[in-house]
Formats: sequence, C-alpha cells, structure tokens
Amino acid sequence: MRKLKIVAGGCEIAYNKWYHQQQPADSKNLQTEEATRMTLRQEAQEEKEKLKHMSWKDRIWYIWEYYKFHMLLAFIAMVILWVIGTSLYRQSFTTRLSMAVINDRSGGNSSTDPLMAGLREALDCGKKDIIEINEGLFLDTNEETMSQYSYASMAKIAALVSGGMLDIMIADEATIRHYETLDAYLDLSELLPKELCSQLEDQFLYTTTTDGEKIPAAVSLEKSSLKDDTGIIMEPPYLAVISNTQHKEDILGAISYLFRSLEP
Repeated sequence: MRKLKIVAGGCEIAYNKWYHQQQPADSKNLQTEEATRMTLRQEAQEEKEKLKHMSWKDRIWYIWEYYKFHMLLAFIAMVILWVIGTSLYRQSFTTRLSMAVINDRSGGNSSTDPLMAGLREALDCGKKDIIEINEGLFLDTNEETMSQYSYASMAKIAALVSGGMLDIMIADEATIRHYETLDAYLDLSELLPKELCSQLEDQFLYTTTTDGEKIPAAVSLEKSSLKDDTGIIMEPPYLAVISNTQHKEDILGAISYLFRSLEP
C-alpha cells in the first residue's frame, strides 16, 4: 500500500509541475494578443486624429501616399473575387446555341432581337439558357484589300470555332467558301430530316472537302424568315453548321424555325 501511495503521489507531483509550467506560457500568449489589439487600436486612433485636423485635399494626398499599396492589393483582390464569382455564376448557365453573322450589309439598320426572342421560344429556353448571336463581323476574303478589322473578325471566328463556341455561321458565299478547305462544315444532307432536306435541296451550296468530296455545306436563307425577322442584308445569306458543334438538336430547331414558312 505504501508503494502504491508513493507512485500515485509521484504522478500527482509530475502533473502539478507540468500544469504550472503551462500556465505562464498561456498567460504570456494572452498578454501578447491583448497587447497587439491595443497597439492596433492606438494606431487606428492616431490615424483618425491625424486625418481629423487635415483638409480634404491633404487627406486625399495622405491616404494615397501612405496607403496606395494597400489600396492596390485590395483592388486586385476584388478583381480576382469578381472574376471567380462571375465564372462560377456563368457555370450555372447553359449555352444552347451560338451563331455568328458575318458581312451584314444593312448598315446598322438590322436587329437580331426578334430572331433571338423567336429562337428562345422555339427551343423552349429557360431563364438560364443562353443563345449567343455574334454580330458586327466583317470578313474580306481578298488578302490584298483585307483591313485590320477584317483580320480582327477572322481572329474572333477562329477563336470561337477552336473553342467549340460556334454552332452556326450566317454569311455570304465568299465567306462560306473561304473556310471550305478546312473541313469546317457539317454535311447538311446528313444533319437535316429527309423531308426538310428535300424541300431545301435546290437551295444548297456545295463545297469541296479535303478528300475531294462535294457536300451540301450551306443552305441559302432567301426562302427563310431571316430578312423579315432581322433586316439583315446579304446577297444572298447562307447558313452553315460548324463541324465540331455539340448542339445538333438545337441547330435543327433553329433551322426549322427559320424555314417555318415551308411547313404545311
């Protein structure tokens, strides 16, 4: 019994020794934190007093001179948060269809708003479904007369296509043929329903693939509602479907909408 008491007492002594060693450290940490808070309060109060006795002009100069680095960091942080927030918000949307209108000669008198509204209804789009119509693109296929704006339009088209962000191209014949050697288009005879395909057969524009095969790569929109819906002027406008599209069902819906007048 004496031995057990000694052991127990030894444990108690060791615990008390450890406890008293910890107490000063914890107390010291609390004191350091409290001192830090007091220092920050004092600094804030001192800055407030300095600004209180300055004119508005001097305040602006003082804040800019001493806090411009902090302001820059805050601005960068806000931009980063805005980009992240916008990206996350856009991920909640679904792009149903993306179109590009190239070489509209209406001189700014056209509007795609009615077309957009009609397509949204025809495709039964919800609030978070997006239909994109890229306008104001002009492409001169003659390299000798090509302007900087034409190069910029070409770069935008290339970026849209390579990023899988373009489904339909509405353009004149010269522009359609400009991209035929790149196998840029789907064969419309394989995409369209047989009935619609037979109705539009005489409106097809044939291009040649890199394998030498001729395919109906575009369809004239002269018999469509495009001009009445938008006021777009081309001689004539053609519609082609980009080969890497992921939205074939919605493309068919859009083409059917444009040629709704052909429906019995």
